[in-house]
Amino acid sequence: MKSIRTQDAVGHALLHDLVRIVIGEVKDTPFRRGHVITEEDIPKLLDLGKEHVFVMEPEDEGFLHEEDVARALYDMAGGNYMHAGPMSQGKIEAIADTDGLFKVDVERLHAINSVGELTIVTKFNNTPVKAGEKLAGMRCIPLLLDEKQVEAARDIAKDEPILHVKPFERKTMGIVTTGSEVFEGRIKDAFTPIIEKRCAEYGARKIAHEIVPDNTDDIVAAIDKVKAAGADIIFCTGGMSVDPDDLTPGAIKRYADRVVTYGLPVLPGSMVCIAYCADGIPILGVPGGVLFSKPTAFDEIVPRLVADDEITKEDCIRMGHGGFLG
Repeated sequence: MKSIRTQDAVGHALLHDLVRIVIGEVKDTPFRRGHVITEEDIPKLLDLGKEHVFVMEPEDEGFLHEEDVARALYDMAGGNYMHAGPMSQGKIEAIADTDGLFKVDVERLHAINSVGELTIVTKFNNTPVKAGEKLAGMRCIPLLLDEKQVEAARDIAKDEPILHVKPFERKTMGIVTTGSEVFEGRIKDAFTPIIEKRCAEYGARKIAHEIVPDNTDDIVAAIDKVKAAGADIIFCTGGMSVDPDDLTPGAIKRYADRVVTYGLPVLPGSMVCIAYCADGIPILGVPGGVLFSKPTAFDEIVPRLVADDEITKEDCIRMGHGGFLG
């Protein structure tokens, strides 16, 4: 590309969007890429501080314009349940089509961003998002980019999007409240309304609730009962500490097909138990910290459960980075 004096630019097409910013008043784009400059445009361009404009030259072959780079990046990154927003100032944003869990292949994202002067910028992996929410932006740094960098990024992407949204699918939940003091009516169940409220954010509703004393057989039977009622997720509250008379983790272990973890490197709320039934229904042992704090480990895990995003032991280990929630 080459630079020419604005006064000499009549008849030439702009190579990129021009932005106008008036602090506290306006930010807009009065001139778009491809606009053919007229005599009337000259004073306006000079008012924007544009004493020169850029036009393409024949020797620019082998380079891609920033808008073409942004489109290419979206094509390799954008996955399910999202769409591309309008091009603006050489940038495209990915926008969610549905409420769900935003997933990022972080390793491939880092690899693509290491290629050169192209960038994909995203929200954090495993972030719950709403339909219409912006998820990521794609652009390159210079106005023209060597197309070899885009090809290198494509080699990393390998025709498999690095971003997607998993819709919230598990819509029903069962709650098993444990504790003889609650079962006998000496204290009120405080867990259930909190769980209902926090899960409602993701479209999940309670369909079954059992209150049982501190007895392993009763807890196991209650888990089976709420599961039989059709619960997509099962929450067990109370009795989750290391006290000898806290029996809930053991009951979950007896009922579940596999226990992923009892204990999580997240604070507050580390005394979490995550398990799965043989048919994939998740069971979450909810620690007492949920009663007093937000966010807790509960709030990190629940969006993934509702989105049917299976949690592994490796996932749990990685939660330590950023797991101090205050």
